[in-house]
Amino acid sequence: NFMENSIIETTKTETFAVNNEIRSYLAETAKWGNILAIFGYIFMGLMILLALLMTFAFSSFSEEANFPFWALGLLYLIIGALYWFPVTYLYRFSARMTLAVRKGESQLYTEGFANLKSLFKFFGIFTIVMLVMYGLMIVIAIPLSIFLQ
Repeated sequence: NFMENSIIETTKTETFAVNNEIRSYLAETAKWGNILAIFGYIFMGLMILLALLMTFAFSSFSEEANFPFWALGLLYLIIGALYWFPVTYLYRFSARMTLAVRKGESQLYTEGFANLKSLFKFFGIFTIVMLVMYGLMIVIAIPLSIFLQ
C-alpha cells in the first residue's frame, strides 16, 4: 500500500524509503516552511519599502541631520535583496515537499531536498562571510582606536 509505506527508487538503483511517520514529518515541515517563507516575503517587501522611503523621502532630512539616509536606504535595499535567496529556497523546499508527500514522486523529493541544501549552504556561506567581516572590523578597530587616542 503506497500510503502506508513507499520505497522510491532513484536512477542509480538507490532507494529512499518513506513511511507514514517520515511523510508526516515532511508534510508538517513543509507547512511551517511555507508559513515562514510567506512571512519572509512580506518582511522583505516591507524592508524594500523602508529602503525606498529612506532613500527618497528622508533625503531632505539628510542636510539637517548630517546623516546620509540614502546610504542607510541602500544598505536596507541590499539586505532585502540578499534576504530573497533564503526565503525563496525555503518556499521552493516547502512547495516541492508538499507535492512530493502528496504524489510520492522521487523527483519532487529530490527537488525539495536540493532547495533545503541550498538554504543551508546560503546560511553557511553567509555566516562565514559575516564572521570574516567582524574579524576584519576588530582587527582594524583596535589599532585605529589606539592610534586615535
